[in-house]
Amino acid sequence: MTAAAYMTVLGSLFAILTGFLINSEYSTLRQAQNLVGIEMAGASGLAYASASLPPADTGLVQASLVRYLGAVEQSEWTMLENDPAGRSRAASELSSLSRLVFSYGPRPYAPSVTTDAMQTSLATITESRRQRLSIATVTLPLPLFVLSVVTGMALILGALIVALRNGPRYAMVAAGIVLIVGFDLTAVLAISAPFAGPFVVSTAPIVQLAAEITNGEYLSWLVNR
Repeated sequence: MTAAAYMTVLGSLFAILTGFLINSEYSTLRQAQNLVGIEMAGASGLAYASASLPPADTGLVQASLVRYLGAVEQSEWTMLENDPAGRSRAASELSSLSRLVFSYGPRPYAPSVTTDAMQTSLATITESRRQRLSIATVTLPLPLFVLSVVTGMALILGALIVALRNGPRYAMVAAGIVLIVGFDLTAVLAISAPFAGPFVVSTAPIVQLAAEITNGEYLSWLVNR
């Protein structure tokens, strides 16, 4: 009877804790994915703006942008998974892209509208990437997760005591509680790292944009031909 009484309290506490953790970690995962979208919107804007430059300069800017996107897709996620405080090849490519974009500011043949748009888009890329790197350093709140594990184990223990005391007909209830506790804790861990594990931020928008730029879809003289 005591175990059954405590199961209600433990079940409520476990549901609140895991519900909070799942909601928090999923929000972080969605935020990281949204930042990738904002970063790609900035990259797309930069590619569009660069098309107003002379063809040779447009080629230089877009080639540098494609190298940056490739570095993000190929090395950034691996770095964020293993060492979020490290430095990936994307940082060097972004630095080169920034120097190239700002070098057009004082050039007399480059329209100020174009250079301003390029610099604004570059700022969007830089800011979004910085926020993405910051999210990668956020870890699962260990004390809350440990408390969830302890509460879940206590809930399972109570279910087993009730099942043993009242006979085999309660075994299915105990098995269901074991499964629920296991699934909830697994779900928390699965979404706790936006750049590692089974549920990670997708790189599909990065690959798609790099392919579009490479195929000349941001070259006005090819698109309008």
